[in-house]
Amino acid sequence: MLVEDDPGDANLVRQMLRVSGETRFSVTWVVTLTEAGQRLRAETFEVVLLDLSLPDSTGLATVQACRQVNSVLPIIVLTGHDDVGFALQAIEAGAQDYLVKGSFDEDALIRAIRYAISRASLEHNLAETGTQLRTLINAMPDIVCFKDGEGRWLEANDFDLKLFQLDGVDYRGKKDSELAAYQDFYRDAFLGGEASDEEAWRAEKMVRGEEIIPRPDGMALVFDIIKVPLFNPDGSRKGLVVVGRDITERKRAEERLNLASHVFDTTGEGIAVTDMHANIVAVNPAFTKITGYSEAEALGQNPRILKSGRQDKGFYIDFWRELIARGEWRGELWNKRKNGDIYPQWSTVSAIRNEAGENTSYVAVFSDMTEVQRAQARADQLAWRDPLTGLANRALFLRQVEQTLVSAKREKHFAVVLLIDLDRFKEINEARGLAVGDALLKAVAERFAVLLHEDDLLARLDSDEFAVLLPRLRTSHEAAAREALAVAEKLRTALRDSIEIDGEAMHVEASIGIVLLPDSPEELAVDVVRQADMALARAKAEGGARSMFFEAAMGEKAKSRFQLETELRAAIAGEQLRLYLQRQVDATGKQVGAEALVRWQHPVRGLVPPGAFIPLAEASDLIVAIDQWMMAAVCRLLARLDSEGRALRIAVNISPRHFQQASFVADVRHHLLVSGADPTHLVLEVTEGLMIGDINDVVVKMAALSAMGIHFSIDDFGTGYSSLAYIKRLPIHELKIDKSFIQDAATDQNDAALVETIVAVARHLHLQVVAEGVETQAQADLLNSYGNVIHQGYLYGRPEPVDIWLQHLDGN
Repeated sequence: MLVEDDPGDANLVRQMLRVSGETRFSVTWVVTLTEAGQRLRAETFEVVLLDLSLPDSTGLATVQACRQVNSVLPIIVLTGHDDVGFALQAIEAGAQDYLVKGSFDEDALIRAIRYAISRASLEHNLAETGTQLRTLINAMPDIVCFKDGEGRWLEANDFDLKLFQLDGVDYRGKKDSELAAYQDFYRDAFLGGEASDEEAWRAEKMVRGEEIIPRPDGMALVFDIIKVPLFNPDGSRKGLVVVGRDITERKRAEERLNLASHVFDTTGEGIAVTDMHANIVAVNPAFTKITGYSEAEALGQNPRILKSGRQDKGFYIDFWRELIARGEWRGELWNKRKNGDIYPQWSTVSAIRNEAGENTSYVAVFSDMTEVQRAQARADQLAWRDPLTGLANRALFLRQVEQTLVSAKREKHFAVVLLIDLDRFKEINEARGLAVGDALLKAVAERFAVLLHEDDLLARLDSDEFAVLLPRLRTSHEAAAREALAVAEKLRTALRDSIEIDGEAMHVEASIGIVLLPDSPEELAVDVVRQADMALARAKAEGGARSMFFEAAMGEKAKSRFQLETELRAAIAGEQLRLYLQRQVDATGKQVGAEALVRWQHPVRGLVPPGAFIPLAEASDLIVAIDQWMMAAVCRLLARLDSEGRALRIAVNISPRHFQQASFVADVRHHLLVSGADPTHLVLEVTEGLMIGDINDVVVKMAALSAMGIHFSIDDFGTGYSSLAYIKRLPIHELKIDKSFIQDAATDQNDAALVETIVAVARHLHLQVVAEGVETQAQADLLNSYGNVIHQGYLYGRPEPVDIWLQHLDGN
């Protein structure tokens, strides 16, 4: 299209194009910019010859107007100005070429047109190629970035921009250090990248390395980065190409592979890998250690080289059937080492399958069970046998008695249990030492054993306590009793001859309790042993060195006691225990603390007083369970009081049996942690008798609990093992004067002097004093005259259920 308002110039151009012999031009002539715009929108042209002096437009604005209509069509400017500066402005405005009217011929014109069309075509192709290349680069899941010789970003693909969250950021022309200001989260990554850029330029060759790039979710990525430096012919820096691939998963896979390889090489379990035909292709060091076959000896072999012959053909048929069907087999195998030793192993064999579900290989993981089985045998020995004598222990004896009870009831015959205690053994043990005592016990066991039948069972139940079970005696009660007494006397007679230990003759006698069984259909083994124990106690009470039968009358009191013990055990589990509290007040009568007490609400007997069940509990493990219940209840109460803003110290009694347990400190810590109670409000009352035992253990436990803030009080002070030495050693905070001193203190000068002395001692040792059993005002006045003493007793209130105590606390 020719845009020219001068007909002469237009005809001249048309004439030049018409005479061209090689190329035929189709020329559309318009005289205004407006008409040119209309024709450009409606038709397709290859080039525009544009005059810059038109009726409706002049100068460079004419080029710009054409460009707005068509941004890619080549434009050749025709002008009468022979001005290089103006020509450059026209080209910058969008023209492809510049011709001065009157200064060009047909060859120059045709050459300019051909050049403009070719250049436009080339630019179009380059643009398309660039678009395709950018599309390709943007589609890559890799970092692609181009930088100039100063390290400024020129181009980056979408992956790179998204990785560093540079979407919408004008990144071009900026260095990494400048981009770090935009994305502070990636600051270290940007600065590290800039440093490695410098290394690439200095190396003057492609460099490769790994770089860590953080992610907002906390999962850092690892990239394999390649940097290619580019240089100008003069050696100056031209640019840098950066390409990076995310190798995070590959690194993790390598780590897993390295870990698996490390486990394979270092695990204590043997591992063998076979191909689909069960030929060994890999073994680990543990395989060699267990089987004795080296790796070279095992590779290529079938696992049958380990076959011991212990399992028959049917076993292996079942083995392969399960392995093929389920893909795994687990169980015990008996295999043979290279040296011929047969050993048990626990094996897991797994099938490795391909994507089609076909078995391609097998992996066997196994452990040598030899030591495990030896340990089990040793454990069984410890569980059922006395380690000193090798005789049956209490657990095995009770089990055999239980079985004998069943058979005796079914077959209607009698059996007998003899409980034997060596008289004066404790004196010999203390005088001669434990080694001599142990030797004596083994000698006694040997003498007893030779006198018994093969079916009889001899056991050692305790230090010097033996037991004998005669499982099959006569069907007549009288005949069975005579036979039992005969055996008992035979055993006692065997001890009349001295026993020589280390050249010294030892003389011992024995007391024996005898019980016939069964006595009743509901009788248990523990009942039988308890009855034998009562008979033994009666024999020792009558002077020892004799045998005594259990009689029904002898057991009535014990049965009643046992019944109460059984019910108490059920009471602890059945929520029949109740928490009671008794107030502790200061000289003004204000409540400053309380003592927690336990009561038993029996469903039939009603409220059972503590004197009826606490001694029973203290004689067994039940006192520990009661302590635990009380500790939990008190800690919950303390936490409640703290949360309600009325914190108060509460004292709870701790039995020596519970305190002496290894888990005592952990138990207390557990209750405090579960309840959320403040340890500084908990007071543990212990008795002086606790100090008679292992004083070092007492010190350690008290110190640990005291460090938590727990206070200790010595209950019933002055009635037992009173010693200023242990008071000085232990972290004690409080002395509790027994009510037996308070009862007559107001009228008895001796008791008053004792109380005054205890208060004075406590004052000098900076200990708090609590007086129990304050029942009269005279007693209270006397205590107040001695100084700061906390009162507890009926004068201020009896022990009351926790709910009522809380109501009174509200009222107070």
